[in-house]
Amino acid sequence: MSLLHISEEGWIISHLEYLNEIYKKVQNEDGFCTLGFNKMIFEINSQYLRPNQIVQTIQESQNSAIIHNRKKKKRSQQLPEKDLEEVDRVKQAFIALMSAARDKGLFCQNNFLDNNEVARLASMKFYQDTYSLKNENLYGSNDTDDAIVSVAHNKKYVFPKKCTFYCYDVRDIEKKMELSNQYDFILLDPPWWNKSIRRKKMKYAEACYKMMYNEELVKIPIRKLLHSNGIVAVWCTNSSNHLNSIFNEMFPSWGITYRAKWYWLKVTQAGDTICNFNSAPGKQPYELLILGSALEKDHKVNIPDSRLMISVPSAVHSHKPPLTEIIKEYLPDEPKCLEIFARYLLPRWTSWGLEILKFQHLSLYEILDECKKDESNVDNIRSENESKEEL
Repeated sequence: MSLLHISEEGWIISHLEYLNEIYKKVQNEDGFCTLGFNKMIFEINSQYLRPNQIVQTIQESQNSAIIHNRKKKKRSQQLPEKDLEEVDRVKQAFIALMSAARDKGLFCQNNFLDNNEVARLASMKFYQDTYSLKNENLYGSNDTDDAIVSVAHNKKYVFPKKCTFYCYDVRDIEKKMELSNQYDFILLDPPWWNKSIRRKKMKYAEACYKMMYNEELVKIPIRKLLHSNGIVAVWCTNSSNHLNSIFNEMFPSWGITYRAKWYWLKVTQAGDTICNFNSAPGKQPYELLILGSALEKDHKVNIPDSRLMISVPSAVHSHKPPLTEIIKEYLPDEPKCLEIFARYLLPRWTSWGLEILKFQHLSLYEILDECKKDESNVDNIRSENESKEEL
């Protein structure tokens, strides 16, 4: 189970435990094995500081006048009152949830602070190892009840059970996917247009992704894919521009009614936020998940508002925590789920995106245990998998 703690304020999630759980039994050419995800990617032991911030911190500690002047400047750039109230609500809910979690001993007392060097190096290696992997124009599925290791484009990947994937540009979704209102839950992690990503792209091409303008996102045929009682969730930064686009453009165009806003709080292994709560415009220790439904406003949908999802984040950009165990409470039994702009595969989900196989690459996993070979089952899985792929 990835849910370590549940309360009225929200959930504490272990992304790493979830990944390890779904790959406890994996079929490969040698039989069954257990795979463990690269835990170094989750070695977040302190708040993130950029090199210039480290220098700035040292300078500020040596010169109290600089601190005073900068604090004074920040006070003159306060967030609007309603935003300050929202930040405070999130902060108070976080304190309450973490207090209960610490009582259960969920977070360690971590005194080893190295600005997350291990995680940084692991993420850099991930970018370098997967940058050359081009899996566009690829479709496939694993219809079996076990995760399997298989080959695509001459590279080995691990595929969770009962998964389906489409490695195509989202603009082709109407050509490649059946639009029959079949999904109970649709999750999107849009590649929002972002100036910092654009700047980073000039220097670190391997760490960047293809961005899309908001007006392009509006055109995704969500309502044609969603069941009449379905739920839509969109990951979003704290950008007012992107939030306004969801509320005023995307949801109305998709025929979706807004229901709730949840907060993904990113914490270190010691349970501290990866950056401070900010009263001025700037970075917060959380991202947003905006939820809506296809039902009209007068219908009741049991989606609570202002819930927190707390987890140690991956050091790799946009490697979001799994929502499977959280969202199932609000869906029918055996729901059909679709993720658009997916960056890894999930059991019993359909995933669409240009990067969905990067986190499936076998180099990210360690073989922890091996069992006896089952020749008949291996042949059956391989033939089923190959018949589904369009290479």
